[in-house]
Amino acid sequence: MTIDDEEAAGAATLMDTLPDRHRTVLRLRLAHRLPAVEVARILGTNVEGVLLLQHAALNLLRRQLAAGAVVDGDNPANGQY
Repeated sequence: MTIDDEEAAGAATLMDTLPDRHRTVLRLRLAHRLPAVEVARILGTNVEGVLLLQHAALNLLRRQLAAGAVVDGDNPANGQY
């Protein structure tokens, strides 16, 4: 497994901790690069709702990382840093 693969696996693990709707918004917006208006259409909501969910999802991920959630390969105890 390469470092990129390890980082991707760690990011996927963190994404899996999000509530379904938050995770869906991030995947559609970031992985599939869909505009907010298209995500809103898919989810049956409005653009503001999509942007709020996206913002909330990113904040949840930031808090998890700040609280010590470790993405594979980012653990200082494993000698990489």
